[in-house]
Parts: sequence; C-alpha cells; structure tokens
Amino acid sequence: MIVRTVTGPVDSSELGLVLPHEHLHNDASVAYSESPDPTVAQILSGPISASDAWLLHDNPYHSADNCRIDDAAAVLADLKTFADHGGTTVVDLTPPGIGRRPEILERYSRDSGVRVVMGSGWYLEATHPAEVDSLSIDQLASGLVAEFSSNNGPRPGVIGEIGVSPSFTAAEKKALRAACVAQREVAVPLFVHLPGWQRRGHEVLDIVLEEMGVDPSAVVLCHMDPSGNDPDYQCALGDRGVYLEFDMIGMPFEFPGEGQSPSPADTAFAVAGLIGGGYRRQLLLSHDLFLKSMLRTFGGNGLAYVPVSFAARLVRSGIDPQHVSSLMRDNPRSLFESAGKG
Repeated sequence: MIVRTVTGPVDSSELGLVLPHEHLHNDASVAYSESPDPTVAQILSGPISASDAWLLHDNPYHSADNCRIDDAAAVLADLKTFADHGGTTVVDLTPPGIGRRPEILERYSRDSGVRVVMGSGWYLEATHPAEVDSLSIDQLASGLVAEFSSNNGPRPGVIGEIGVSPSFTAAEKKALRAACVAQREVAVPLFVHLPGWQRRGHEVLDIVLEEMGVDPSAVVLCHMDPSGNDPDYQCALGDRGVYLEFDMIGMPFEFPGEGQSPSPADTAFAVAGLIGGGYRRQLLLSHDLFLKSMLRTFGGNGLAYVPVSFAARLVRSGIDPQHVSSLMRDNPRSLFESAGKG
C-alpha cells in the first residue's frame, strides 16, 4: 500500500516506527491569552526559554511565543533524536488554518532523514477560513480532494486533524462531513480531534460512520488520554472498530476550561487495560507536540519520549515488549493499509 509523504510515495511496509500525531510547524496563536499575574505576564511577554517552561504548566497559552512552533534548529534536533532511537516516520496533523507549511515539512524531512506525512482539512472553528462558511459540504470536499492530486509541492497523506471543540459547532460538523466525503474518495486515514475531557466520541462516530459511511478502520479518534479513567466509554468506542489514539503522552499542562493532562502512569494504566481487553491492534501512541515548550530546546520532552521512556514504562507494567513495539509500528501501518482499501 502506497503512503504519500512530503518527499514522495513510500510503501506502507517502510513506515517503520511512527509517531502518528505531531506538529512540526504550526501557529496556535488564536489560543493566546495574557496571564492575569503581571509578573508572569512580563516574563512570558517575549521569547520563551527552557527556564520558563514551568510557568507554562498551569496555562500553556499565556505565552504567544509558546503557541508557535517555528524554530527550525529545535525541531530538527528533536527529529534527529527520534531517528537516533529508531524513529522513521512522523505524521504532521497541522491543517492550513493553524500554520501548515508544506515546504518547511519537506525540508525537515530531507534534513533529518525522517519521513513526514502531511495532514489536511480544517481544525477548530476559530481557525476556519471563510470558505467553510461560504461553500457547501460537497464544494469543501472537492477542494480537499484536489490537494491529494495537486502538482504544486508536497501533497497531504492523511485528512486531519479535523477539529471538534467542546461546543462542537455547526461549522465544525460541516467541516467534519466534508472531510468524510473527501475520505471516501481519497482513501486515507481520517484523524478527528476530540475535546478529550468530554465524551463526544459516539456523537462524532454517529456522523462519521453511520451518516457519512466512512469505514471505521480508517478513523482515528485523537486525545483519548483524558478519558483513560473511563474504560467503559473507551471500550464502547473501540467496539465500533475505530483507532483510539493516546497522543498527549508526557504533557505537563492544564488546559483552561478543559482539564489537566493525565500523567504517563495514568495513560500507561489505561493502555494496559485496553490491551488486556482485546483492543491492542486499535491503539496509537504519540505526543501531540504542538507548543514550543514541548521541544527539548525549550524544556520539553521532544519526540523520543514515547518510543523510549513511555515504551519502557509499558514494558515495566507487564506488557510484552513485542506488543509495545507493535503499537508504534504495526498499528500505524495497518491504519494506512486499512484506509487505503477504500
């Protein structure tokens, strides 16, 4: 099965160790808000450094600079560290509305030797272009499909991450339906951003699977980490045949209006429970690196935390090392192969 990367097509058998949910260049400035503490606001008013990282744990959006991943040297350093630990492929799920730059992703891939698969579509309504409001679902889908056959630079290889906010607005439902129409034509994985502390998974799947007819084996529900303490909910979603993605692994942040990122220990416990329940082949692991302070240069874990530290934690919890490896290698490959069957 052919997978489209920013440097050209590769066979799915060559994907290797995959991080299926990251952002190598993005701009989430729409989320910025100044800290109410004048001292903190002053410290975070300019470029951040590793020494500032702790100040961002309570609200990572209190620094405009933190909301942008735009430091090429820092990103390349983390990509190379990922490669040094056996990493092969990164899926970048940055839609155009939050700063997708195909030419930058292509350069990162060539300079680091790491394959990069590029995302597409529409994120949360606050980042939507005007066309989401003005065009029909079919018109939006046609424009998205056209990206996959364009000869103007790197092409996307997946759809997403498609944004679902805590309010799940009418515009977001429209964008989701358009993404589903496109998915059925281009036959690539569809990644859906969920508000992880809510329980909107079934509402989303009712649209994606039942109404729009997307094959569940092509669908990834992102940000399952915060609902890891609700195994009944997660198992019920797994029973619908989709992939469950734990992609906030190692995050130290509290997100305003939503909640605290789960600890790695909590996520490992949830993953182990799902493996024990028979869902091993439907699980994906990643970091969702989307803030500057998540890069190692700026005090974060970078891109090797999951394949090194978290993988070791899973093994210590009693999971077979081969099964841990399979989560990062076989499952992403199977996702692309299942989606590609159309």
